[in-house]
Amino acid sequence: MTAAWFWARAELRARWRSWVVLGLLAGATAGLVTAGVAGARRTEDAVPNYIAAAGLAIDAAVLPNDPDFGAKQRSAIAELAEVAHVYPFSVPYLLETPEPRGLGGTLLPQTPGTALLSEPVIIEGRHTDPANANEAVIDENAASRFDLKIGSIITVAQEVPPGIEDALPGLVPPEAKAFEERLRVVGITKSTGSEFTWNPSSGLFDKHRAEIIGPTNIFVGLRNGETHFVEFQQHVQEIVGHPVNVERGSELLGLVKVGNVTDVERDGLLLFALAALLGGGALVGQALVRAVTASGADVETWRAMGADRPLAVRGMVLPALLTAVIGAVTAVVVAIAVSSQFPIGVARRYDLDIGLHADLPVLGIGVAALILTVALIAGTAAWWRVARGESARSTTSTAARWATNAGLPPALLIGSRLAVEPGRGRRAVPVRSALIGAIVGVLGVVGCFTFRNGINDAAENPRRSGVVWDHMVVAGPAPVAAADRAAIADDPAVSAVTRALWARAVPVNDIPTATFGIGTYRGSMPLIMVSGRAPRGTSEIAFGPTTADALGVGIGDDVQVGTADLHMRVVGIALLPSSSHTGYDQGGWLTLPAMHAAIGADAVQETPNDFEDYQLIRWKPGADVAAAERRMAQFPNDYFSVPAELPGAVIDLGNLATMPLVLAVFFALLACATVAHALVTTVRRRRYDLAVLRSVGFTRRQSRIAIAWQATLLAGVGILVGVPLGLAAGRVVWRWVAEEFPVAYVPPIAVLVIVMVVPIALLIAQALAAGPAHAATRIQPATTLRTE
Repeated sequence: MTAAWFWARAELRARWRSWVVLGLLAGATAGLVTAGVAGARRTEDAVPNYIAAAGLAIDAAVLPNDPDFGAKQRSAIAELAEVAHVYPFSVPYLLETPEPRGLGGTLLPQTPGTALLSEPVIIEGRHTDPANANEAVIDENAASRFDLKIGSIITVAQEVPPGIEDALPGLVPPEAKAFEERLRVVGITKSTGSEFTWNPSSGLFDKHRAEIIGPTNIFVGLRNGETHFVEFQQHVQEIVGHPVNVERGSELLGLVKVGNVTDVERDGLLLFALAALLGGGALVGQALVRAVTASGADVETWRAMGADRPLAVRGMVLPALLTAVIGAVTAVVVAIAVSSQFPIGVARRYDLDIGLHADLPVLGIGVAALILTVALIAGTAAWWRVARGESARSTTSTAARWATNAGLPPALLIGSRLAVEPGRGRRAVPVRSALIGAIVGVLGVVGCFTFRNGINDAAENPRRSGVVWDHMVVAGPAPVAAADRAAIADDPAVSAVTRALWARAVPVNDIPTATFGIGTYRGSMPLIMVSGRAPRGTSEIAFGPTTADALGVGIGDDVQVGTADLHMRVVGIALLPSSSHTGYDQGGWLTLPAMHAAIGADAVQETPNDFEDYQLIRWKPGADVAAAERRMAQFPNDYFSVPAELPGAVIDLGNLATMPLVLAVFFALLACATVAHALVTTVRRRRYDLAVLRSVGFTRRQSRIAIAWQATLLAGVGILVGVPLGLAAGRVVWRWVAEEFPVAYVPPIAVLVIVMVVPIALLIAQALAAGPAHAATRIQPATTLRTE
């Protein structure tokens, strides 16, 4: 072992800087890989950790919005074997916030437990005190939007307009009256979405319980989560005595869509780690092989002095231990330093501890893998060098023969050979890794921007989430009056009107399902079909994607619909209007005649609280929209008149666009690193060949052109192969995300990127070649040949 250490010390004295730099590069690569994996783990855990910290034990929501849904029925639900907790809340239809105006409405917690559920994660201040009716918490978005802070005052008021008993039958208690309260902000909660919220203390309900206008609904925590949701739904229906709207907690809170987005973010970070491993690992691995091989330049001399093969291998491997140790330390430092950048996107909004992190299991595995990999590569390279020696044999590649037969000028011919011939022994150049790196780099950039264009298209084009209208007028619980529907259809600014009558709970295979009865009153405004076609007549039905999955039905299936037990054929999967309780991907879709056949023509008049009436409006091109919107807001009845807007979940999907941009930059850097490494290595390891060419008449200019042509060919191969593969890969990934989210899939294409990738890639290749090409012109043939 003494002789091996003597050999290693001699090598380290001569080239210790190279081994140190190699360790830093290996550590940086391993650090990025472990940081990416650790970031993926944090991304996967962000939402579950938030739910656990917030105590969001909402597995179901019973939402009848029915004055007959009283304390006796709520108590019976609470006593069901599968129910762990119930959280009652009021829906105060007429509670507003005069100051700050625009803050919007809220749900009114009836118990301290419901209040805590509404105040998930406090980041400043405290929770509300149930004994104090004049306290509230707000989220970060509300604090920023309305310049609120701890101690700020929110004014809430309930007005009781004349005739409200007729508009809200059964929901106006005898003691209902106007009131106003000033609530002090005592806490600020973490915002996880783009909307802003505020929540009062349960004491506000206690103080005004006899005066609040609006129904009582309940959130429910089930003992086994959503495992037995269908059974719970059926039990609720039995207790209430008729179909009632019961929603899954995960869908009501939007956790399914959040999970889809964070899954993509997690996979993106794993892809980042894999790309860093493959790209950085290939570069560092090749450099390590060359370093070990170079340390064996005198192996024949050592063998002549009596060193056996194992001793020679040990002597060549020992310097790599310095690389392994430095790499291990660097990997830990880099991984911890980069950890503050993860998670990204939506998961970052849910993460409760953004900052520096040390994921010990991942760090431990990463460091161990780094040390073992360095030792394995060094040992293999040393054994191969000692056992096989250094081969000087080389062959001419097919591409080089093609270039020769094509009659290319000498400089281009030499550049072609440099680009495709790896060489052997001391003159080996990593041309294969450069070609692969160029292809993967272009593929990654085009693929990431194609995927990103799909995201941006969905986030900017309302049609992708089914919003084909420009404005809506909504009534609930009473329907829009026939005269008002006619006035809307006759408005000079209107080109199309579709009525979407939303029923809270239509039995489908005995499962209460929120369903729209849809009919066109003017023009044409077809809804967006994910697959299949729109229902026609009274024997066909379509569903939103999420509801179809929950019911376990698909196109071509037969279902039983309504209390009359009608049989209908599923003909389509569609994106539908969002309602007060359902998203754009939920619910059923019947024609209006089919709705009347399923639940009875007089159902709207008999149980108005079970319905909401949506008038979907599209403006004529060039119409005075502002004036038309004012007319829509001036109907005598208390309708909601609002412009069309993207669903909140789709807005959140748009935040995912940052991830592919970061990955594209990384892929571009990976391609630059592999190509630059090949060019620099070519000039260093082919100095002898270039010197021979110079000695037989090759000029400095031709040397520069040869290196520049080598870079051009590498970039060209990357473009020719990477662009079509990147376009295909980006579309495949976007289709998967669009179908899972869901939004309507439209094949994206990054036109600007595809047009620009050719000149940009070639320019970058020439920029990377500038330094090595200049170095090639400075080779002194006489000095180089004498040294070699």
